[in-house]
Amino acid sequence: MKVMKTLLKTTFVLFVAAGLTATANAQTADVEVSATVNAVIVLSPTAVNLGTISQGVTTLDANANDAATEANVGVGATAGSLQIDGTSGASISVSFTNGTLTDGGGLNPTTFTPSVYLGASAVTSGSTQTITGGSITLDVGGTLADTGATGSFATTNGGGSAVTFTVSYN
Repeated sequence: MKVMKTLLKTTFVLFVAAGLTATANAQTADVEVSATVNAVIVLSPTAVNLGTISQGVTTLDANANDAATEANVGVGATAGSLQIDGTSGASISVSFTNGTLTDGGGLNPTTFTPSVYLGASAVTSGSTQTITGGSITLDVGGTLADTGATGSFATTNGGGSAVTFTVSYN
């Protein structure tokens, strides 16, 4: 019985000593966390209007700072735009697709290839831009391939697709 008590005391002392040794070697460190939070990107588009045109290729110039190189545009034709609101000074990536116009029956698809400008500078799809003053506006013009038919063509007709812009912070 005495041996059992001695054995229990010795075991207890070893457990306590082992715990003290592990605690004595423990270290702690704090990792600080910070973040810069950008404003939500807000896109405000304005439609491109080619007006009433003749059959053939149509080009609407979006570079307001250069002499127009337009062909076959209708009366009242206007370039579109895309206003981008976000964090001033932030770098963004801008990508865009071609559009597809179809006639009222959703037939005779034709391609609209956008030309995009920021002031006098051409903007290519996938390029990097900087938001200045919290907002930039891209001017959107482009070239409509020959429709091959007559009628009312639009990206909103069946089978049509708008020029889609994707904008994200870098």
